[in-house]
Amino acid sequence: MKTISKRKIITLFLFGAITGFIVYFLGYPNEKILSKAIKNSRAEEKLTETKDGSNQSDKWKPNKDSNLIPKPKGNSHLFFSILKTGEAKTLEAFVIEGGSVLKLVTVNHSAFYIQHPKGNFLFDTGLGTQIKDQFAVFPFYLKVLMEYKLIETAKTQLESNGNEPESIRDVFFSHLHWDHASGLKDFPNANIHSGKDELNHAKIELGYIPSQYDGKEVKWKHLQFTDKPYASYAQSLDWFGDGTAVFVPMKGHSESSVGLFLHTENGEVFFLTGDIVWRKEGFVELKHKPRGARWIVDYDVKELGTEIARVHELLNVNPNLKVIPAHDHDTQSPFGFFPKVIGAKHLMTMN
Repeated sequence: MKTISKRKIITLFLFGAITGFIVYFLGYPNEKILSKAIKNSRAEEKLTETKDGSNQSDKWKPNKDSNLIPKPKGNSHLFFSILKTGEAKTLEAFVIEGGSVLKLVTVNHSAFYIQHPKGNFLFDTGLGTQIKDQFAVFPFYLKVLMEYKLIETAKTQLESNGNEPESIRDVFFSHLHWDHASGLKDFPNANIHSGKDELNHAKIELGYIPSQYDGKEVKWKHLQFTDKPYASYAQSLDWFGDGTAVFVPMKGHSESSVGLFLHTENGEVFFLTGDIVWRKEGFVELKHKPRGARWIVDYDVKELGTEIARVHELLNVNPNLKVIPAHDHDTQSPFGFFPKVIGAKHLMTMN
């Protein structure tokens, strides 16, 4: 009987180990997300306030309609545009757990330009004018994993349509990872709004680049959420006071991620969810990013699962809700990109 050589045994072992690691890295077995996770977490949400302004001693308990998204006060005059600043091509398996290793998908780096009679603002900036120098600080492995193609910065796109960067007075961030905050300093007159804990543990190896947001010239205005519930969120911030643009704190991806509900002029409802998932299927099918990606970019996987389950429930209860993850080209593309306007009563562009 012919025996297998020691060299072949070692080769087979190494091949098996590498294959096993790749499979595990891509998310097999999958991290389970239960839709009931959000129900179990609601008792931990922040308390509401009583009429006299004091904190209640009882936990906030949502009623049976807590997943219904409130309507705005009166008619909305809000609409918005998606500014695609860059993209990357990758396998679906690298952006959603259980994704195909044979399917190539596009990852967008997008900013969102919201227009309202009381003022226009940006939600994220995508890739900015200094992205090349900023990106150079990353270690080699992150440069490989996060390779990008610059298309056109938000600043340049707005300028080409008559919107000077100096006219942007407010820029809000879903979080401050490199591909969202790269253009922060391209808008020098803007107040910069982010969750107050976002930079508590910011590190380059976690996707933060200090040069994007450091310096005394940055006009920080950290978001101050009120204890007023909005749908299944215990806290919210109604920016214009009319229910058309409502920010909510979101859990798990970064230490202080933020989402934005938009009620547009034509009656549609959108939810900009940042990087809670990278593809909408994550919310629909209750799926995380691949395990390897979570190791690098996600702050708290358990809380992230709770957030994915929360949005999953919102979609089930509000079938007309349009969820737009920040990097999902396949979700964003049908709406069209700047200068096309989304949510207006009549078809229009910024031109």
